[in-house]
Amino acid sequence: MFVPALAAIAAGILCLGAVGSAAAESRILRLSTWVPPGHELNRSVFPAWARSVERVTEGRVRVRIEHNLGAPNQQFDLVRAGRADVGYVFHGYHPDRFLLPQLAELPGTGADQVASSVAYWRVHQAILARADEHRGVAVIGVMLHGPGVLHTKQPITQLAELQGMRVRVPGGVSAAIAAALGVRGVSLGPSEAYAALVDGRADGAFLPLESKESFRILEVARYSLEMPVGFYDGSFAIVMNPAALDSLGEDKAALLSVSGERLSALAGRGWRTAEARARQAIEAAGNIVIMADAGMQLEFEGIFGPIETDWILKARRERGIHARAALAEYRAIARTYSE
Repeated sequence: MFVPALAAIAAGILCLGAVGSAAAESRILRLSTWVPPGHELNRSVFPAWARSVERVTEGRVRVRIEHNLGAPNQQFDLVRAGRADVGYVFHGYHPDRFLLPQLAELPGTGADQVASSVAYWRVHQAILARADEHRGVAVIGVMLHGPGVLHTKQPITQLAELQGMRVRVPGGVSAAIAAALGVRGVSLGPSEAYAALVDGRADGAFLPLESKESFRILEVARYSLEMPVGFYDGSFAIVMNPAALDSLGEDKAALLSVSGERLSALAGRGWRTAEARARQAIEAAGNIVIMADAGMQLEFEGIFGPIETDWILKARRERGIHARAALAEYRAIARTYSE
């Protein structure tokens, strides 16, 4: 007579075990990263975001950072096709696809990476997203690396010395700046710059200052020329596969609550930290950072002014946005933002 009771108890135990097993299972999002493992994005930014996602979803969604899923210029298609759930796209590698992100690449904003990344997110959401340039993926954050710097084997004291030099350029605004400076642009990913400087394919490289450490450029290019406004800025979108995002159900809103402006600011802090650490490494390695003098700065302003005007006209003509107003809004937010 006690058998049914025992059976019921056993069934209950099995049921509890099944519930516990289901609760233990999490939806794993694969995040594709293409910078070196020691890069600040992998050291702090994405791990911090992953912890936030796990916290707000109570463990139901977790993020796994994976390396070598694709080259830097393959990330957009990688995420769009679902071969990765999350990734980050450097817009300069896709100049034919992305025009509006060049708003943030133009030099002259004069704000740090956090303020610029937050301003970029707000203007993207309010204005730039209407053009749907990121069609096929969901933009969950944006970020800017530090101002672009020219790293060379020999010191540069006048812009005229750049004429004919072979310089690695990432694309976008930096390519237009390089052409206006008279350099011969060499299109390479950041991980290829080291070898190009060693074997003579390049005499210099446009990269942010943090890249001297993260991509070991300080070993092969002892000198760095900085402009107070930067030669250019580097624009990224942090993107997610739409189907993967929608599959999260009620956790979609939770993930988005720790993304957007919060993720953009987090990424900006990471880039700022990386730049500060790189400055220390550069000094320790005996590298020399040259700040452009007043004459060089004035000459450079004359160079990037027409490039900015051309972008404003092209963005209005081809994307139908009030580009001058958008650029002014972006700079105003960046210059007045405080954490």
